[in-house]
Amino acid sequence: MKQLPNILSCARIILSLALLFVLDQLSWFLILYLICGLTDMADGIIARRLKAETRLGAKLDSLGDFVFFSVSLVRFIPLLDKENSLFLSLVIALVTVLRVSNLIITKVKFRQWGMIHTILNKITGLALFSVLPVCLLTASLPLGLILPLGMIAILSATEECIILLTAKTYDANRKSLFAHEQCGK
Repeated sequence: MKQLPNILSCARIILSLALLFVLDQLSWFLILYLICGLTDMADGIIARRLKAETRLGAKLDSLGDFVFFSVSLVRFIPLLDKENSLFLSLVIALVTVLRVSNLIITKVKFRQWGMIHTILNKITGLALFSVLPVCLLTASLPLGLILPLGMIAILSATEECIILLTAKTYDANRKSLFAHEQCGK
């Protein structure tokens, strides 16, 4: 039972990759997408309840988030109209540069791969997770959604970068820039 969170994270990675094979099948894509999102929410909750939080689990969750986000991004691209595509491309490029920088900083400074599960990162994930099905069902990605999503994504990636640059130790579960580092970790 203690391995259930890791099993869910691994399932999310596999199901996220499976999304690539149903990109043009809206019903199957949305079903797999929903399952991926539910496993993302459930793995952390279950790990905390079972007191089964591990470094491996945090890494699997981060990898699952990365794969799920990357595949979801592939699905967003065809929804772009010419008017918003340049702006969205710039936002995606900036967020990508920040996220890759964060991974590199984590590897160089703390000698491990990982992402921090801040509140802003969770809000960003939830916002992106909620918006994609709406955009798919309406076959559009309006600027009114791009602006706030872009700002949240940029803020969360920037916050993570600042945390990584200023932290003395790596804490994947640090909640925010304003949360103090836990001693002894």
